[in-house]
Amino acid sequence: MQAAAFQNKKRERPGRDEGACDPHYENIALAFRNRDQSKPSQSAPTKQAPVQHKPLLDTTQVPPWLHRAIMILFILLAFIFLSCIILSALVLVKNSEMAKELLGLKGELSNVSNMVQRCQNEQRNQWMEIQRLIQEATRDIGTVRNKVQSGDDKLKTLLTDITHIKKTLEALEKKIHTQPSK
Repeated sequence: MQAAAFQNKKRERPGRDEGACDPHYENIALAFRNRDQSKPSQSAPTKQAPVQHKPLLDTTQVPPWLHRAIMILFILLAFIFLSCIILSALVLVKNSEMAKELLGLKGELSNVSNMVQRCQNEQRNQWMEIQRLIQEATRDIGTVRNKVQSGDDKLKTLLTDITHIKKTLEALEKKIHTQPSK
Protein backbone atom coordinates (compact mmCIF):
# COMPACT_ATOMS: atom_id res chain seq x y z
CA MET A 1 0.00 0.00 0.00
CA GLN A 2 2.74 2.33 0.85
CA ALA A 3 4.32 1.60 -2.49
CA ALA A 4 1.16 2.61 -4.31
CA ALA A 5 0.97 5.83 -2.29
CA PHE A 6 4.60 6.55 -3.13
CA GLN A 7 3.95 6.05 -6.83
CA ASN A 8 0.96 8.39 -6.65
CA LYS A 9 3.05 11.08 -5.04
CA LYS A 10 5.65 10.59 -7.69
CA ARG A 11 3.08 11.02 -10.46
CA GLU A 12 1.71 14.19 -8.96
CA ARG A 13 4.96 16.14 -9.09
CA PRO A 14 7.13 15.17 -12.03
CA GLY A 15 10.38 17.05 -12.56
CA ARG A 16 10.81 18.10 -8.94
CA ASP A 17 13.67 16.87 -6.82
CA GLU A 18 12.40 14.18 -4.59
CA GLY A 19 12.63 15.09 -0.97
CA ALA A 20 14.26 18.43 -1.56
CA CYS A 21 11.59 20.68 -0.02
CA ASP A 22 8.55 18.39 0.00
CA PRO A 23 7.05 17.74 3.47
CA HIS A 24 5.03 14.76 2.11
CA TYR A 25 8.14 12.94 0.84
CA GLU A 26 8.93 9.72 2.59
CA ASN A 27 11.94 7.61 1.90
CA ILE A 28 10.54 4.14 1.78
CA ALA A 29 12.77 1.21 1.03
CA LEU A 30 11.02 -1.90 -0.15
CA ALA A 31 12.69 -5.23 0.09
CA PHE A 32 11.54 -7.88 -2.31
CA ARG A 33 12.62 -11.42 -1.90
CA ASN A 34 11.42 -12.65 -5.20
CA ARG A 35 10.58 -10.72 -8.33
CA ASP A 36 7.96 -13.22 -9.30
CA GLN A 37 6.05 -12.45 -6.12
CA SER A 38 2.89 -10.58 -6.85
CA LYS A 39 2.37 -6.97 -5.77
CA PRO A 40 0.34 -6.36 -2.62
CA SER A 41 -2.30 -4.41 -4.53
CA GLN A 42 -3.04 -7.42 -6.73
CA SER A 43 -5.05 -10.31 -5.45
CA ALA A 44 -3.07 -13.42 -4.77
CA PRO A 45 -3.81 -16.47 -6.85
CA THR A 46 -5.75 -19.13 -5.10
CA LYS A 47 -3.30 -21.86 -5.86
CA GLN A 48 0.37 -21.07 -5.50
CA ALA A 49 3.11 -23.20 -6.80
CA PRO A 50 6.04 -23.77 -4.50
CA VAL A 51 8.30 -20.72 -4.55
CA GLN A 52 11.55 -21.42 -6.33
CA HIS A 53 14.39 -19.09 -5.55
CA LYS A 54 16.25 -18.16 -8.70
CA PRO A 55 19.50 -16.32 -8.38
CA LEU A 56 19.24 -12.78 -9.58
CA LEU A 57 20.90 -12.96 -12.97
CA ASP A 58 20.84 -9.21 -13.49
CA THR A 59 23.18 -8.42 -10.61
CA THR A 60 25.59 -11.35 -10.93
CA GLN A 61 25.71 -11.77 -14.69
CA VAL A 62 28.49 -9.82 -16.45
CA PRO A 63 27.51 -8.09 -19.68
CA PRO A 64 29.04 -9.67 -22.83
CA TRP A 65 30.75 -6.44 -23.91
CA LEU A 66 32.78 -6.52 -20.70
CA HIS A 67 34.17 -9.94 -21.66
CA ARG A 68 35.13 -8.56 -25.08
CA ALA A 69 36.70 -5.46 -23.55
CA ILE A 70 38.74 -7.55 -21.10
CA MET A 71 39.80 -9.87 -23.94
CA ILE A 72 40.84 -6.88 -26.05
CA LEU A 73 42.81 -5.48 -23.11
CA PHE A 74 44.55 -8.85 -22.66
CA ILE A 75 45.36 -8.96 -26.37
CA LEU A 76 46.70 -5.39 -26.21
CA LEU A 77 48.74 -6.31 -23.15
CA ALA A 78 50.14 -9.37 -24.96
CA PHE A 79 50.92 -7.21 -28.00
CA ILE A 80 52.70 -4.64 -25.82
CA PHE A 81 54.60 -7.42 -24.06
CA LEU A 82 55.66 -8.94 -27.39
CA SER A 83 56.66 -5.48 -28.64
CA CYS A 84 58.78 -4.99 -25.53
CA ILE A 85 60.44 -8.37 -26.08
CA ILE A 86 61.09 -7.59 -29.75
CA LEU A 87 62.44 -4.13 -28.92
CA SER A 88 64.65 -5.61 -26.20
CA ALA A 89 65.97 -8.17 -28.68
CA LEU A 90 66.67 -5.40 -31.20
CA VAL A 91 68.45 -3.37 -28.53
CA LEU A 92 70.56 -6.40 -27.60
CA VAL A 93 71.44 -7.05 -31.25
CA LYS A 94 72.37 -3.40 -31.79
CA ASN A 95 74.30 -3.45 -28.52
CA SER A 96 76.33 -6.48 -29.64
CA GLU A 97 76.98 -4.84 -33.03
CA MET A 98 78.10 -1.66 -31.33
CA ALA A 99 80.28 -3.68 -28.95
CA LYS A 100 81.97 -5.33 -31.95
CA GLU A 101 82.44 -1.94 -33.60
CA LEU A 102 83.85 -0.53 -30.37
CA LEU A 103 86.27 -3.46 -30.12
CA GLY A 104 87.37 -2.77 -33.71
CA LEU A 105 87.78 0.92 -32.92
CA LYS A 106 89.69 0.01 -29.78
CA GLY A 107 92.07 -2.13 -31.87
CA GLU A 108 92.52 0.67 -34.39
CA LEU A 109 93.07 3.17 -31.59
CA SER A 110 95.64 0.84 -30.07
CA ASN A 111 97.42 0.60 -33.45
CA VAL A 112 97.38 4.37 -33.85
CA SER A 113 98.60 4.78 -30.28
CA ASN A 114 101.47 2.36 -30.94
CA MET A 115 102.36 4.20 -34.16
CA VAL A 116 102.30 7.54 -32.37
CA GLN A 117 104.47 6.11 -29.61
CA ARG A 118 106.95 4.75 -32.20
CA CYS A 119 107.00 8.14 -33.95
CA GLN A 120 107.59 9.88 -30.63
CA ASN A 121 110.44 7.48 -29.83
CA GLU A 122 111.98 8.05 -33.26
CA GLN A 123 111.58 11.80 -32.86
CA ARG A 124 113.16 11.63 -29.40
CA ASN A 125 116.05 9.56 -30.77
CA GLN A 126 116.54 11.96 -33.69
CA TRP A 127 116.43 14.95 -31.33
CA MET A 128 119.02 13.29 -29.08
CA GLU A 129 121.18 12.62 -32.16
CA ILE A 130 120.82 16.27 -33.23
CA GLN A 131 121.79 17.42 -29.72
CA ARG A 132 124.81 15.08 -29.78
CA LEU A 133 125.84 16.44 -33.19
CA ILE A 134 125.38 20.02 -31.94
CA GLN A 135 127.58 19.25 -28.93
CA GLU A 136 130.24 17.70 -31.19
CA ALA A 137 130.10 20.70 -33.52
CA THR A 138 130.36 23.06 -30.54
CA ARG A 139 133.39 21.10 -29.31
CA ASP A 140 134.97 21.12 -32.78
CA ILE A 141 134.32 24.86 -33.12
CA GLY A 142 135.98 25.38 -29.72
CA THR A 143 138.97 23.31 -30.84
CA VAL A 144 139.25 25.27 -34.12
CA ARG A 145 138.94 28.54 -32.21
CA ASN A 146 141.71 27.46 -29.87
CA LYS A 147 143.89 26.49 -32.86
CA VAL A 148 143.15 29.80 -34.60
CA GLN A 149 143.97 31.64 -31.38
CA SER A 150 147.24 29.78 -30.99
CA GLY A 151 148.03 30.37 -34.70
CA ASP A 152 147.23 34.06 -34.19
CA ASP A 153 149.49 34.15 -31.15
CA LYS A 154 152.27 32.44 -33.20
CA LEU A 155 151.76 34.99 -35.99
CA LYS A 156 152.08 37.83 -33.52
CA THR A 157 155.20 36.21 -32.14
CA LEU A 158 156.50 35.76 -35.69
CA LEU A 159 155.67 39.38 -36.48
CA THR A 160 157.58 40.55 -33.47
CA ASP A 161 160.41 38.18 -34.38
CA ILE A 162 160.36 39.42 -37.98
CA THR A 163 160.30 42.99 -36.76
CA HIS A 164 163.22 42.20 -34.47
CA ILE A 165 165.10 40.50 -37.32
CA LYS A 166 164.47 43.51 -39.58
CA LYS A 167 165.84 45.84 -36.95
CA THR A 168 168.83 43.62 -36.52
CA LEU A 169 169.40 43.50 -40.31
CA GLU A 170 169.08 47.28 -40.56
CA ALA A 171 171.55 47.70 -37.76
CA LEU A 172 173.95 45.34 -39.51
CA GLU A 173 173.50 47.17 -42.74
CA LYS A 174 174.31 50.45 -41.09
CA LYS A 175 177.37 48.90 -39.59
CA ILE A 176 178.39 47.56 -42.91
CA HIS A 177 177.91 50.88 -44.57
CA THR A 178 179.64 52.75 -41.89
CA GLN A 179 182.73 50.57 -41.83
CA PRO A 180 185.34 51.30 -44.49
CA SER A 181 185.88 48.74 -47.06
CA LYS A 182 189.14 47.14 -47.09
